[in-house]
Amino acid sequence: MVVVSSLGPPEEGVRLKVENTGVYINRKQLGMGVLYISEARVSWVGIQGQGFSLEYPHIALHAVSRDLTQFHQECLYLMIDVRLVDEMGTPMSTPTSSDADDSGNEEDSDGGMTEIRFVPDDRNMLDSMFAVMSECQALHPDTDDSLEEGEDEEAEEVEEPGMYDDAEEDVNGGGDGHEQMDAE
Repeated sequence: MVVVSSLGPPEEGVRLKVENTGVYINRKQLGMGVLYISEARVSWVGIQGQGFSLEYPHIALHAVSRDLTQFHQECLYLMIDVRLVDEMGTPMSTPTSSDADDSGNEEDSDGGMTEIRFVPDDRNMLDSMFAVMSECQALHPDTDDSLEEGEDEEAEEVEEPGMYDDAEEDVNGGGDGHEQMDAE
């Protein structure tokens, strides 16, 4: 779940607190505030008390971005699988999931995705922010990935040596075990 509202900081499992962190949602600056990376979610609380909270399953990607040709400041870049803002850049009270968008609107090229950039005043914090977030995200494995891995493991378990060999084709007698094949 993604919550955009007036909220306080997380109270449990906070692994890293980064003061004086600016946030940009799809390149629109929301302001300065405090970033909290906790075991359950990533939260940002602005100076005015407005903020948001992201649960790890909604975070599709996170990385440290130092490429100033892509964004004017070094940042912790996140891509999430819901749209947090409308077309005008206004935060939405009910974010739209990329899975829930069945309206058939082909004009939405972002497909329900949102880019979030956290820009700390102290750029030396970026690697720590990334590392802590990676640790916390590992506590919440993607259920889709788990199913796919499980399916692969099942397939590996089922495939045994000789599994695809033909078994006793001449059960009814009638042959010396060799089958003649015609080439065309």
